[in-house]
Amino acid sequence: MTQGFDFSILPLLAVLIPACGAGITALVSFYSAWWRNLTATAVTAATLIVVTAMYPAVVTGGRVLSFQLFNVVSPLNLTFRVDSFSFIVALIASFVWLAATIYALSYMEHEENRGRFFSLLLLTLSGTVGVPLAGDFLSLLLFFEIMSLASYVLVVHTQTDEAYSAGDLYLYLGVVGGMSILAGLALLYFRNGTLAILPATLLIQGMDVVIPLAAILMIIGFGIKAGMAPLHIWLPRAHPVAPAPASALLSGIMIKTGAYGIIRVVNVLLVPSAGPSVAEHAKGLYYEFWSMVSGMGYVIIWIGIITMFMGVILAIIQENIKKMLACSSISQMGFILVGIGVAGYLKYEGAMGMAGASYHIINHALFKSCLFLAAGVIAYKLGELNMYNLGGLWKKLPFTTLVVIIASLGIAGFPFFNGYASKTLLHHALVEAYEHYGVKALLEAERIFMISAAGTVLYYLKFIYLVFLRRPPEESVARIESIKGEPRSMKFGMAMLAVMIVFIGLNPGFLLNSLIIPTVSSFAFAPDFIEHHIVGIHFFTTSDIMSSLVVIGLGAIAFAIGVKSGLFKMSFPAWLGQEFFATQLGKAVVSFWNGLSGVFVSILGTVGGGFSGVFRTGFSLLQGLDYRPGKSDTFRMFNLSNIDFDVLLIMGILAGALVFLFYLQFGVFGIGI
Repeated sequence: MTQGFDFSILPLLAVLIPACGAGITALVSFYSAWWRNLTATAVTAATLIVVTAMYPAVVTGGRVLSFQLFNVVSPLNLTFRVDSFSFIVALIASFVWLAATIYALSYMEHEENRGRFFSLLLLTLSGTVGVPLAGDFLSLLLFFEIMSLASYVLVVHTQTDEAYSAGDLYLYLGVVGGMSILAGLALLYFRNGTLAILPATLLIQGMDVVIPLAAILMIIGFGIKAGMAPLHIWLPRAHPVAPAPASALLSGIMIKTGAYGIIRVVNVLLVPSAGPSVAEHAKGLYYEFWSMVSGMGYVIIWIGIITMFMGVILAIIQENIKKMLACSSISQMGFILVGIGVAGYLKYEGAMGMAGASYHIINHALFKSCLFLAAGVIAYKLGELNMYNLGGLWKKLPFTTLVVIIASLGIAGFPFFNGYASKTLLHHALVEAYEHYGVKALLEAERIFMISAAGTVLYYLKFIYLVFLRRPPEESVARIESIKGEPRSMKFGMAMLAVMIVFIGLNPGFLLNSLIIPTVSSFAFAPDFIEHHIVGIHFFTTSDIMSSLVVIGLGAIAFAIGVKSGLFKMSFPAWLGQEFFATQLGKAVVSFWNGLSGVFVSILGTVGGGFSGVFRTGFSLLQGLDYRPGKSDTFRMFNLSNIDFDVLLIMGILAGALVFLFYLQFGVFGIGI
């Protein structure tokens, strides 16, 4: 799909408004809580309006918006480039941010340092929106780091030891991810001479190891933020300690920037531009690149399968609601990674995978943010998040109960709720990948996909049953009976997300036609495939509905068995947890480094002592050559054998120049160059 470029200041405004609003919010918070809340809400709403204003040109008109600020990211320019995929990520981020900000007006009333929270919330929004709007990878990395550093303050907002510990892990992994991306960018710039986010910016002159290595480094960096296994260990620790609005944004939005980065890396570094025919892409150097991206896509499929299954297992065994939701995010990111992997694996015909991944990015942002906000209501009212200490909340918090049921049906893929459409597309994509090449392993991957989907149903049924439906434990009855309904702003924030979950679920074709198809068409996929297999797709077919109901039925049966057998109350050994392995790995690295450092210190001490003795002896001998010693040691140091230091320096420079000229004339081995 050929796209034209339009100059527009809208991308810059989308970043500047929340960045400047953060400073204004910090100032007014010293004078009035009312003005602080109004400013934060107005700035977030203005950001959403500016992003939405890009829709006519970018999606309807098929244009690309661009803008540059010169010499900001020295020696390059700060660039913005907005296509339909950029627009999707920026739009869902700003929309969910507004819902979370409105929700936070009531939630943060019982928290300290509210001015700091709302200011950093807006600064994080600036970085998060800037990631998809960036026009080159260096500008993207700048916004990525702003987002990571600002959100660190949100993670440690409560300033408890647990919060600092989780925040440190979040920050360390964020730094590692940023350095990995930077290393990849250095290789990319060395090989390609540009960091622009444009399809086929890679000049195809032959294959080498630089581009795949750059791609791997950048995928690792973005994969840390995306919660990709085994780089996911920060998620279950950071989410429970952060305030609920921040948790909703961490899980619902910020991890999507990691998925966005991976998609851009695959599209820019590993895929040549779309040509007039499939045949042209099946020969010559194009074939080499398509083969490389297909192999990397296969690896990403399995990383996604492992991530989704591991997340399901971790979510099932959790007792804390927020930890369960965090592990669920790991699993759902696995679904998105599967779509990205299929898109690469099927090469020019991988549009179904990209459509499913893009659709699920939107859907997951909605239902997971909604669920975290609902968990925040429980924490706000009861100060308790252990599911086994709760129960019967449907009577006291009926609105929150309804919201949780809607969001859970969405994430479970129940027909007529939003997750059904994206999971259907992802399942079709995985089946296509198997049928296209007939690789038996992908059939097993499809089965794990279905098992993971059933596991999602299981742990959300567990959540709803334990927290809302069953009779509460005796020791919790009095406390639960004393609570009243949710504050109005918290209801409004959750309602914004729940309404969208239902709207998309009832009208899956609307989002597909208005956002997903224009996005997929901007990538290097076969237009004929998109036209015949995605445009006009029917979601509510008998086979797809039955497949969804079978998965839901399996999850329900597994849940019933878990309740009857007491499986959910089993305690698992610590060595089964991901934090155990991360801790042991950290201890091993520290021990290895301490041992290595000790060896180096010993060697350097021995060598240094010997070198010092040789130097002193040599210097004494040289000074002995002076037949007219100077009056000071300094003079004698520079006046060896009565040769003036200045004269010695000039002789050295001349000798170096002669050697260099000799090299230019005759080469290293006496052969001229």
